[in-house]
Amino acid sequence: MIRRREKDALELETRRKIYRCITKFPGLHERELAKKLEMPLSTLVYHLHYLEKRDLIMAKEDGRYTRYYPTKKIGARAKEIMSLLRQKMPRRIIMFLLLHPNAYHREICEEVDIAPSTTSFHLKKLVETNIAKKVTIGKETMYVINEPEAVSDLLITYKESFLDSAVDRFADTWLKFGPQYIKKKTEKKDEEKGRFL
Repeated sequence: MIRRREKDALELETRRKIYRCITKFPGLHERELAKKLEMPLSTLVYHLHYLEKRDLIMAKEDGRYTRYYPTKKIGARAKEIMSLLRQKMPRRIIMFLLLHPNAYHREICEEVDIAPSTTSFHLKKLVETNIAKKVTIGKETMYVINEPEAVSDLLITYKESFLDSAVDRFADTWLKFGPQYIKKKTEKKDEEKGRFL
């Protein structure tokens, strides 16, 4: 019964194109989808609502945009992470923290080249969604990604959907050196941290 309902909902080529695009590039918002599919926004919105009513896709608000995901192909936690990875500045911070665990706030500011207050705003979002953890040592604050393997897997799996050369460079570095290299850097930083306590 469910298979037949899915088949009926995807009977139109337009809906199949939209569904395939959302499956391949989860977390895009309406305008990104319209641009990628070269489809008028009004047509897209109509079909998105249709697919959502039939439980083939789901919409998730991220505070700024409504992002679309396939209902059965990606878990709730992955959707939450993808929502932030779809935003340029949080994505840059996340990639930096994956490659530089326990980075200090000032190091992150230098890397992303934005004001400390803006960096703090984005870091706060990452901490509130439990993607990153904040560690305060004296007057310094360090940040680390909580689930580095899960986050890096999403970046690598969907890297072509980001259209960002920084994601390509990150994926190459992560795949070349892997978590073992990162773990060694973390242990070295933890030793430094221990000297200050």
